[in-house]
Amino acid sequence: MNANLYSQLYQTLKNGKGAVLIRIIRREGSAPRGVGSVCLVDADGALFGTIGGGLLEYNAIEEAKILLEKRVTSLTIVTMTAKEIAEEGMICGGRVELFFEPIFPEEDVVEFFRNIDELFQGDGGGTLVTVVRDKADALAPDKRMLVKKDGSVIGSVPLVKLPEHVIQSRLVEAEGIDRTLFLEPVVRDPELLLFGGGHISTFVSPLAKTIGFQVSVFDDLSDFANRERFPEADEIYNMSYFDAFKTITITPSSYIVIVTRGHVGDKDVLEMALNSTVFPAYIGMIGSIRKRDTIYEALKESGTNQQALDGVYSPIGLDIGGRTPAEIAVSIIAEIIQIRAVRDKKFSGIKPLQPMIG
Repeated sequence: MNANLYSQLYQTLKNGKGAVLIRIIRREGSAPRGVGSVCLVDADGALFGTIGGGLLEYNAIEEAKILLEKRVTSLTIVTMTAKEIAEEGMICGGRVELFFEPIFPEEDVVEFFRNIDELFQGDGGGTLVTVVRDKADALAPDKRMLVKKDGSVIGSVPLVKLPEHVIQSRLVEAEGIDRTLFLEPVVRDPELLLFGGGHISTFVSPLAKTIGFQVSVFDDLSDFANRERFPEADEIYNMSYFDAFKTITITPSSYIVIVTRGHVGDKDVLEMALNSTVFPAYIGMIGSIRKRDTIYEALKESGTNQQALDGVYSPIGLDIGGRTPAEIAVSIIAEIIQIRAVRDKKFSGIKPLQPMIG
């Protein structure tokens, strides 16, 4: 689920404007984007997010404008044309089913999406349940609910229970009633905090974006912390590492990669990361075993306990025999994917919830 997009939706509603959420709820064959991809078209026709670009997205935007005026939902099946298939570089055809949901700035709706935005700012999470209907009144009640992982519920979908939280968006048929639901995980996007803007980082950053991370790069030299080196990064900070830790907030969804220019920088960043009030999902530090042990001993002498150091991944990355900066970056991202997968599995094991409203 795109946290930035849903935060944008909340801000749009709070400003008194309507918008249309466009979700891919089914996909067959080849298509640029998968189930759960979503974009937002506001009342001014501005687009946020993407469902694949090209003619598919252009037509979706035009339909969204019409639906916003009519105030009705829509289910639309789009088959990729031969021209589009060639332009997208696909080897076979495909089609997607889009669900258009006009949303308007009513008081209870604004409050509903405020709750979603609030979940993204924290680490609680939950599941958004949306009733999927074609040509339905967009202002009708009881068509969505947010089930938080603490068991609380915002909104309602009568007669619907949520057996478990989801970690991937999916379409389901509600048992016993003629109703189709779209379930989306509400989980804060993981963030990669990349300390050091050297060669390895220039490969780590785009790889991290590819697998869904928000990326922030930190370096105390402007020659290394700049948009030319990191065009895909969400944030670039040219400042001392000490100042960086005064600027950022470490969360349980933070992944920290330490690849500064030398031992001193690595030690300083590691020490500040370990002293954070919240332990991040991952801390990885580059270097040999000898270098790691030297830094660890220095940190223990200054008060860092062994238990905290045991949570650090160093030498960083899976041992795949990488030697070049690009290969080392692949090993780092592979390790992060592995850690994230374990966390997703751990936190998806939610006990079945009690009956919901209805």
